[in-house]
Amino acid sequence: MLLSEKKVKTKHRDPQYFKKPRRTQDAVPLERAYENGMILSGGGIYSMCFRFTDVNYSIAEEGRQQEFIKSLRAAAKSCTPAEVSQITIFNRRINEEALERLRHPLQGDGFDPLRQELNAMLESQAGRGSGIIQDRFFTMSAARPTPREAETHFDRAGTELALRFAGMGSTLRPLGLSQRLRLLRDFYRPGDENFWDFDFRDMRRQGISVKDCVAPLSLSLKSSHFKTGDKFGRVLAMTRHASFIDDKTLNKLTDLDVELVLSVSFIPIPTDEAVKFFQGRLDSVEANALRSRQKQLQRSQVAGPEPYHFRKDRANIQDVLDDITQRDCGVVVACVTLCHMAQSLEQLDADTELIRSTARSANCELDVCTDQQLDALNTVLPYGLQRLHIDHGLTTESLAAFVPFNAQEICDPGGVLYGQNVVTRNLVAVDRLAKSSGNGFVLGMTGGGKSFFCKQELLSLRLRYPPEKADFLILDPESEYKKEVLELGGEIYHIGKDSINPFDMELDFAEKNPLSYKTEFITACCEKIMGGGLDAQSKSLIDRAVRGVYREYLRSHGKTAPPLMGDFKDALEAMGHKKAGELSLALERFVDGYLNAFAAPTNVDSDNSLICYSLNGLQDQMKSLGTVITLDHLLNRVMRNFRRGKITFVYADEFSLLFQDEETGAFFGKLWRRIRKYNGFCTGATQSVEEVLASESGRAMLANTDFVVMLNQSPANAQQLSELFGISKNQQSYFENVPPGHGLVKVGGAIVPFVGNVPRDTRCYGLMATDPREGSWACGESQE
Repeated sequence: MLLSEKKVKTKHRDPQYFKKPRRTQDAVPLERAYENGMILSGGGIYSMCFRFTDVNYSIAEEGRQQEFIKSLRAAAKSCTPAEVSQITIFNRRINEEALERLRHPLQGDGFDPLRQELNAMLESQAGRGSGIIQDRFFTMSAARPTPREAETHFDRAGTELALRFAGMGSTLRPLGLSQRLRLLRDFYRPGDENFWDFDFRDMRRQGISVKDCVAPLSLSLKSSHFKTGDKFGRVLAMTRHASFIDDKTLNKLTDLDVELVLSVSFIPIPTDEAVKFFQGRLDSVEANALRSRQKQLQRSQVAGPEPYHFRKDRANIQDVLDDITQRDCGVVVACVTLCHMAQSLEQLDADTELIRSTARSANCELDVCTDQQLDALNTVLPYGLQRLHIDHGLTTESLAAFVPFNAQEICDPGGVLYGQNVVTRNLVAVDRLAKSSGNGFVLGMTGGGKSFFCKQELLSLRLRYPPEKADFLILDPESEYKKEVLELGGEIYHIGKDSINPFDMELDFAEKNPLSYKTEFITACCEKIMGGGLDAQSKSLIDRAVRGVYREYLRSHGKTAPPLMGDFKDALEAMGHKKAGELSLALERFVDGYLNAFAAPTNVDSDNSLICYSLNGLQDQMKSLGTVITLDHLLNRVMRNFRRGKITFVYADEFSLLFQDEETGAFFGKLWRRIRKYNGFCTGATQSVEEVLASESGRAMLANTDFVVMLNQSPANAQQLSELFGISKNQQSYFENVPPGHGLVKVGGAIVPFVGNVPRDTRCYGLMATDPREGSWACGESQE
């Protein structure tokens, strides 16, 4: 046994090893807890637990997978020598509390039948997957004299580890005390996961121990299993592993439809000690081989060939020494443990056989920790303890093959259900309001399900947020949302027949120059009217005219009527400047001519919380200008709602029209950011992805947006999106030439392949499917 290993196991050994626990609290190796999440176990061992996010290892290309393994090897080598580090994966079933937060509560407003259909879809899709939610944790422990020294050590080590995980695309964050204790309590007290009320300071005032919060209400320890509450459990340990460890070993075990906790605990050994140990082993092999040769000579006077086991041992030891001294590998002492739970002893035995057979398929052996279930339990749970003597010496390269990653999941509490994860078959639900940037894009070719996706999200949000909390504004160029809007009690305005004044303005005096944005907007409109770019003189004249027509409006703090396009035309004409006259003349047909759809005061202002602005009646030459003007009107509504404390969801279909010239695209980028500033959440949908990607402003907006849905794309567009978002070839296959409704959803750094499921025979489907070819995707997967 290595000296470091011996010292660590001496510290970690349970001081009550030979005593049977008299109370359930005695079975919990927790002596003291600290507000920062650090806990103290027996022997002066402090530990800190971190949660880390999954990455798309399973669907990554082979080269990328090798990079993950190299990064894991470096992370393991950087862990504190002679201290226990632990990777833990929790498999738990999605509980009723999580499902309840995704359901739509009935409100008695006439839309409850729709809510019941959405809830039924949720139940169906939750049952179709494994129903298993995975959480991943990294626990580090350290024997330190004082809490302050331990805290300093964890701050430094945690920061370094977080940087290494960030290099793999994973986020590692420390667990607070409440989160860590609840994690343990949910394990010890199955069935009570929905009840948690923890106030550390209040507990200290009352003199209540944290053990009382997490300890099981009942615990029965048997030779080969234990029982906590009404659930049976069993801990197994890996007693043999393959000489070549398959990187899918952990995934094969954690992909089982079983509630389990799997931990890989390891103790990094100082390099000098490891080299000295294996050199001693090599010297011992050489000495034994020499003695064997001498005995042969004494018996037969002839030295035969060296026995095979000497050659094998020498080669194995030499390979390890080469790994340490030449390939910069470290040495660890590792222990793999697995605890699984079941409702009955019969089911527990059946699951044990399933787990053991799965391990054997990877050429590994998992055996029951007979007569040491409690020590094994305290080893597998994220305490950072090592209380078993069932371990293996590995290099960090071999340890890194126990890859703790599988596939990313997105299931936000209270989010909108979009379908199922193609890899894991678990729910895909996103709460855009909880993200740093709630704006998003939906990209898909004709028939890919783009409009269906937006309508599905709109329906779910509309039924979740009452009118007094949120408004929904839709920019609809092709009248695709009419059926759904009317069914949900909304109003439709036909732009061109109904009038919008482009000079309407909601004042925000918190801005240094309230007119700056409006000037940019009017300039963008003039560029469209002039049919091209404007020179610097023309832009200055527009700026002067804008300041003139808004002078009285600003002076009255918005109490007078806003100016009209005719007032702006007259202001330009009154300047007497040649270029101002040209601008005024170009505006004439939009004021007095046949294109005067935006020359009158606004008559589409309504208190209805769901409004669809239909651009279908506009002439082709007016659609681009009408889209910009309507978006500006939407921004005014968003600003007004912000002052009232309301959320605004804006949907802009076929927004690629705005990127047909770079100036308008840049203006739309600024409007996009302003909507977010005023608690608005804008979703842009388009089938013309190439126009957005060809625009510098469009590419910048896509690159800086947290929420992007990529439905079916042509190979050329798919390649450009992959380059923009760093998507691998394997991931690209999930949205290139795929059936309708299949695609990738990008939420922050997470990229998840998904497929939507909406049965065709539902009322919801009828509201969302405007085109049979575009809507039928929703049912194709539901009839499996």
